[in-house]
Amino acid sequence: QWYQRRVRGTNNLSEMSVKHLLSLLAFEAMAILPVILIIYWAEKYGGGFSWVYKSFAKFNYHPVFMIIAFVFLMGHALITFRMLPLAHRVKKYIHALLNLAAAAFAIAGLVAVIEFHNEQGYPNFYSPHSWLGLVTLSFLFLQALGGLTIFQDLVKGANDEVRKAYKPWHVVAGTAMVTFATATMLTGLQEKYGFSNPVKFSAQAYTYNFTVLTILMWAFTVVYILIAVEKRVPEGDYEPFPEEGAEHVQ
Repeated sequence: QWYQRRVRGTNNLSEMSVKHLLSLLAFEAMAILPVILIIYWAEKYGGGFSWVYKSFAKFNYHPVFMIIAFVFLMGHALITFRMLPLAHRVKKYIHALLNLAAAAFAIAGLVAVIEFHNEQGYPNFYSPHSWLGLVTLSFLFLQALGGLTIFQDLVKGANDEVRKAYKPWHVVAGTAMVTFATATMLTGLQEKYGFSNPVKFSAQAYTYNFTVLTILMWAFTVVYILIAVEKRVPEGDYEPFPEEGAEHVQ
């Protein structure tokens, strides 16, 4: 037996509600702006990008890759089920691919900062930012592992009951990731701000400040979409795992 429930929601692009449209526009703005701002900072004030041995510019890959991973890629993965008017199975694959891409960028960002620290003789994992980063990365990898093994059928023993039991934890952990990622990025920017010691009220200082504000607004927008915005689904589509009183399909 395959237990499913019919999902009610806005069923196509032409019926996108004002709430969906405004939420999506706000999210896209807050997902793109931090990426643009951090790349601008790295090019303008951080010496650009270079993976050459002992280059100080190697560090700049770290914040850029991490913001791409968590704000842009993970953010889009989180809102996939709310915003895309596609079949549940299609959205599931898109969600998985975006999270795998986020994990790849996060690994590259981690490698960049560890290599930079080792080459410059700096210690690793000593600050609140680095500890928060380890927690955030651990959650990301565990989420990816759990999602792939249980929802993408990599484990044959993951039957409907196992999926039904795991799904609420997966959803809650994904939402918690927004908090962890935001805290990690903001403490990292504050740490870099202290090391850079920019002139107060300078363009460099404002670049940091606006990056922080856009990340904070990104977090608010994502949580709002997950809590307050109705799912968009094609007419007649089904989603696994019934809620109380839902339809039972053989």
